[in-house]
Amino acid sequence: MASGWRGSYIRYKEFFLNIADLYKKKADLRAFLEIILSLSTITIFLVFALKPTAITIINLLQQIKEKQSTLSALTQKVSNLQTASGLLQQNQTFIPDIDNAVPSLPKPDILSQQVLGLTAKDSVEILGFSVNQVIIKGEQTNKNLSGTKPLPGNANEVPFSLSIRGTFANLTAFIKDFENLRTVTKIDSLGIGSSVTDKGVVIVAVISGREPFLSN
Repeated sequence: MASGWRGSYIRYKEFFLNIADLYKKKADLRAFLEIILSLSTITIFLVFALKPTAITIINLLQQIKEKQSTLSALTQKVSNLQTASGLLQQNQTFIPDIDNAVPSLPKPDILSQQVLGLTAKDSVEILGFSVNQVIIKGEQTNKNLSGTKPLPGNANEVPFSLSIRGTFANLTAFIKDFENLRTVTKIDSLGIGSSVTDKGVVIVAVISGREPFLSN
């Protein structure tokens, strides 16, 4: 057992001694091994030294990409705002008409004045004009007073009902003009009926609708 161990030791000892002797005698081998060891050492140091730097560079590039995306979005928003501002300046004269079309407060009196103007224009007779209960000033407790489908934009509403009498041609003209009023209205129902009286055929139209307003 001992002799076997000693034999192996002597054999490996001679092997390493031969390599050491060859290393001392062969200058080119010595230089090659030194270069290999130097490059290995440099590579190890570079890996450990450059890894944090590489990670930092990757993170910075990602942050730059995200900031470029944010900058692009902000630039687009600024461009849109400038376009909107230009359109606002170009249409400044139409803003009062927009306020009249959809007022910020309920104005049934203005609607009634416009209806009176149309009756005179189209030669029809008002039989009745009524406006449902509405809060003129203060918090609106019920936006959908008529129980119908809510108006676009969740706007408040002033429900109204109008009945008029006249010839079929005049009623048709009135309805067409009523749809084109400066004050926007939503017509929910329109009914036309006729009856025969001592004075002849009487045609009556009944319009039910809502006037929107944008009060908070």
